[in-house]
Amino acid sequence: MSIPPREKVMLDIVAMFHQYSGDDGTIDVPGLVNLMRENFLNFLRGCEKSDTDYLSTAFEKKDENKDKINYSEFLSLLGDVAIDYHKIMHGAVLCFGGSQS
Repeated sequence: MSIPPREKVMLDIVAMFHQYSGDDGTIDVPGLVNLMRENFLNFLRGCEKSDTDYLSTAFEKKDENKDKINYSEFLSLLGDVAIDYHKIMHGAVLCFGGSQS
């Protein structure tokens, strides 16, 4: 059975989370930094150029329990990245912050 491309994207997101999360199903700050740097390198380079500490801000805003990022918080962070990419397509500055602003 073949998997439609968009469904594969969703499965890849789940797999990416599990690749970086611990046995407790969460990602700590170093793990989140590694995930973002290995998977969203161009995005983060643009953030650095605009002098935005995107990861620190994102971790603070998304980490409800102030410890580690769970799957729901991770999806919220990815949503913000997707919002930034969409806004960039319409001329916004890179690393605007999605719904973080």
